[in-house]
Amino acid sequence: MSTEKLTTSTSMPKCFIESLREMNPASIWAPFFINPAIALMDSYRLKPFPCTIACENIVSALLKQANDEIMVEFDWLAETFPECQRIFQTLQREAIVEYAAVAAAFLIVTNLAQGNITEVTMRGSKADYFLDGRRYLLEISGTENAEHLTSRHSEKVRQLLANPFGKDGYVFVCCFSNQRAKFSFHHLERA
Repeated sequence: MSTEKLTTSTSMPKCFIESLREMNPASIWAPFFINPAIALMDSYRLKPFPCTIACENIVSALLKQANDEIMVEFDWLAETFPECQRIFQTLQREAIVEYAAVAAAFLIVTNLAQGNITEVTMRGSKADYFLDGRRYLLEISGTENAEHLTSRHSEKVRQLLANPFGKDGYVFVCCFSNQRAKFSFHHLERA
């Protein structure tokens, strides 16, 4: 991890969860993640749902420097999923947290890093998605335990760097209970 101190940037425009409907419709079906994201964020009774994202090695016009913090607000329309809390009687909470993290990651990758989520990887590939026509990888994780955010991010970075494709990539880990996330870019060391 870089020892460069994080600075606080301005806020990013609101990210509407429903915008996942328009995300790369020819490749992935991102709308799948809309309802779990709304349900989990709504369960914290914060609307819009604020999230401070610590960025590491992220190049973006919205950041003052590559290691920066940015405040993001995830929002949604109440009519999108009016009975959102019923999902907790349908799916296990751990799955809802993971799906909500995927929704948040998709919105951040596309809006902050201008990445294009291309397709899901095969299980065991050390990353979850290909970006930009298989140029990069994206590894995602979600948690509700604030104590796990840093260690989970470190674990996911190690996992990504062990990918069998020899590709650079991003790691996004979101903790919903304290509304914080870590978003980073990593280069594989090449011989």
